[in-house]
Amino acid sequence: MSHTKRYFEMLGAAYEVPSATDRFDAFLDSAIAYFFESTENGTLAEDVPRHHGTDDMLDTHGARISKLLDEALRREISLEERFHAVLKVSARAGRVTGNAAAAQLTGQGFPCTLDELPLDTAALGEIRKTLRAPAHQAQDRIILANVEAPQIRPCLALIQRPGEADDQVHVSLSYIDWPPALMGRLREAFGLTASESEVLEGYLGDLSQKEIADQRGRALETIKGQSKSILRKTGCARMSDVVQLCASIAFLMRHLPERANRPAAAEWVTPKAGLSLLPRPGRQLAWYRIGNGPRPVLFIHGYLQGPFFTPAFIDRLNEAGLQLVAPSRPGFGYSSPSRSRSDFNETVVADALALVDTLGIERLSLCIHQGGASHGFRIAKALGDRLGAMLLVGGGIPIDETRHLSHMDRQTRFAAIASRHAPSVMKMVMSVGLPVYRKRGARAFLEKQFATAPGDLATLDDSVLFTVQAQGLYHAVEQGGEAWVRDGASAMADWRADFEAVNARQMWLQAQDDPVISAHQVAAYLEGRPNIGCRILPGHGVNILHTAVDAIMAELVKLD
Repeated sequence: MSHTKRYFEMLGAAYEVPSATDRFDAFLDSAIAYFFESTENGTLAEDVPRHHGTDDMLDTHGARISKLLDEALRREISLEERFHAVLKVSARAGRVTGNAAAAQLTGQGFPCTLDELPLDTAALGEIRKTLRAPAHQAQDRIILANVEAPQIRPCLALIQRPGEADDQVHVSLSYIDWPPALMGRLREAFGLTASESEVLEGYLGDLSQKEIADQRGRALETIKGQSKSILRKTGCARMSDVVQLCASIAFLMRHLPERANRPAAAEWVTPKAGLSLLPRPGRQLAWYRIGNGPRPVLFIHGYLQGPFFTPAFIDRLNEAGLQLVAPSRPGFGYSSPSRSRSDFNETVVADALALVDTLGIERLSLCIHQGGASHGFRIAKALGDRLGAMLLVGGGIPIDETRHLSHMDRQTRFAAIASRHAPSVMKMVMSVGLPVYRKRGARAFLEKQFATAPGDLATLDDSVLFTVQAQGLYHAVEQGGEAWVRDGASAMADWRADFEAVNARQMWLQAQDDPVISAHQVAAYLEGRPNIGCRILPGHGVNILHTAVDAIMAELVKLD
């Protein structure tokens, strides 16, 4: 299959994800197939793209797909976020009260004024009209109202003037959800085409014709033509009448989606315990202090696993009189991104040196974890005579595509090649994948990551080990996928000169069962080099930092 055909198959698969998030895995498969002739042994396709720049067209598609996906996931909010809110509006006192559901739906504290309610202008006008009408003439009104905080939510509003309370108007708000099943019913009922159904969904989301056109990547005239067809098929004169009709159908169906037992996106938050911020020119550097001992060690975090440790590990640090000083690289956690992809490596080094200088540390050793290896050696080179010894835990080496890919698991292999040859593909996978896994939860992501590593998979059943791994994942994607793209490209660059320039004493602890990089390939690369030791630890995998505490602590205390 040609490169061009693989490209368009990947793009087509990406556009399927917003309509059904369970299709992300098929999209990932097509993205992997874009690069490899064989995904089993890591053989690259002969026509694999080999460029380092961005693909503007693919970036445009990625941004559009991300927007579609965000909107789709927003509609899939959990059951407890769907409300039946009741507002009581007093004409004489000029105030509004509401039940707990109303406070949660509107984000408004009660009592408040009518103008403070986050309702659209038309809905507020209907409420005022009912307030002004004599009680005996007021009729119940059902309208479609938009609650405009924190985002626009269409609601069916029942406006009533109860007989026992002449001074009051009651407004009942029922949030309307437009899931795929309901949209399918509306499409069948009105005989709409798939494209017309998507246009209707835009109107139901309170989008303008231009916004629908931009969202769907279609000409405005096309959307206008499809809108006329919708009016004809529904028998309505105005699109607002169509929306009202659809709202009534939704209310009658009382469509309630199934409760989803998944973590909320808000749970994807990087920890702040032990966090400090260092101002940098136009940016900020976030860093953590782990342990309270007097001897500092600069810790360079890995790729997916951040500067987070188990309580038992921290206790051991304190007993040994050690503290880890752990900066977050640009775009990770709460560190500001680098200004561009091209100055990422330079910014990493400058941040680390600024932190060391600010803390007044004259000499220190380094502990480098996994994918932080390339950065660790760049920092070590820049420290010069201030550098002590180095400990590498599961450290990576400069990657040779012809030798090292076959050992990697398929996701790591894809990330390595995409970061090196087509960063826009990597960015698209991240921008589409992150919202999906925010919905699925951290465990689902890690299960996928450890699919070929039984030992690492087993760590997810240990609540303590799972927690620190999830925290590392959150740290990696706190600000989106761009930092992952930049960091991956940096790790895949040729950093042999930085490695060769560092003559400090080094100890490498490698996991025998690491599916990311072969411990034996690392040992072979290091063999014969002066002042470097290497141990392969059986029974450990990607999570060596958390599972080989005894071996790591034994080496940390030896650092000078």
